[in-house]
Amino acid sequence: MSTTAATTTAPAGPAPSPKSWAALGPLTARSLRSCLRTPALLLSPLLTSAFFMVIYEGQLSSVAAATAPGGRYVDVVLPLCLLTTAFTGGAAAGQLLVSDIGSGYHARLWLTPVGRWTLVTAPVLAGVVVLTAQAVALTGLGLLLGLDPVSGAPALLALVGATVLLGTGFLLLAAAVGLRTGSSSAVGSVTLVFFPLSFFTATFVPRDRLGGWMAYAADLNPLTPPLEAMRGLLTSPWHEQDLLPGAIVAFVILGVGAAAARLALTRRTRTGV
Repeated sequence: MSTTAATTTAPAGPAPSPKSWAALGPLTARSLRSCLRTPALLLSPLLTSAFFMVIYEGQLSSVAAATAPGGRYVDVVLPLCLLTTAFTGGAAAGQLLVSDIGSGYHARLWLTPVGRWTLVTAPVLAGVVVLTAQAVALTGLGLLLGLDPVSGAPALLALVGATVLLGTGFLLLAAAVGLRTGSSSAVGSVTLVFFPLSFFTATFVPRDRLGGWMAYAADLNPLTPPLEAMRGLLTSPWHEQDLLPGAIVAFVILGVGAAAARLALTRRTRTGV
């Protein structure tokens, strides 16, 4: 029996079975090992964000008194670097799927009785673990550069959580593209779409310091609310923070990513390609 025929006729019921739950752990662990063996997935987003954070803080900290409460420019630049890490690191799930599709491993898994959802969930969970480690490392670097959030350690935990929430949406989007196309270049386009957007928001200064056309661009940019919410976690007491707009955007991205991944999985289940 051919792989195509098998994938077309194999059951693809969405209900999680005990076998599927049992397989999820080993499949996630395998995806994590693949990340560890692929420095581009594990280190590139982290090192790139860390490099820019050090450069931005070192070269632009002289304007901190005018742009950052308390004169700490790291309060401005760390959330930006975490945001870019969320969507650059978010390509990991898609790249893992592309690698498995290219090697034929994905087709072999497709013939097993485990739920099809595990084949997408496992690389996404691995990506969440990697993204969490990257966010913690960048936050630690921020502390070395003088980060001192108004609300203390809880604000740092919330900042890492916000990064992971955003990144999970991007992981699901990348997984959907990888599953649909089987192309590494197509997965990379997820990052290419969002990276330029990060420069049309309040990139180097708080939103209220922008003027002219850039202020209008930032108002229309969907990345502005989560970026401002992440900065607010560092610079404002809990009772003064307005996190709702950023949370809404993060959950919209998460929902769109989940829907896209489900559609890609459904199409591949029906057509076998």
